[in-house]
Amino acid sequence: MGRIMPMKTIMVPIVAARSKLCSLLKQVESGVQICLTSHGEPKALTIPFPKQVSPWREDMADDPPRYGDLQSPVMEKWE
Repeated sequence: MGRIMPMKTIMVPIVAARSKLCSLLKQVESGVQICLTSHGEPKALTIPFPKQVSPWREDMADDPPRYGDLQSPVMEKWE
């Protein structure tokens, strides 16, 4: 089993981040965390957006006789 490596974190002053936002976002896309600082204090953390995964809801219950129809009540239009 592989090891999980910690993300690299870069501290960047907000003033500097304004002028190089595009390059910082490219670094974030590659897995780097960027901590934005103001007067040396951390103010915000940018992390890569999680990849989209399939929805957790199943089309059909794994045991319909046991659970009944779970989909129809959720999909009905509200009045």
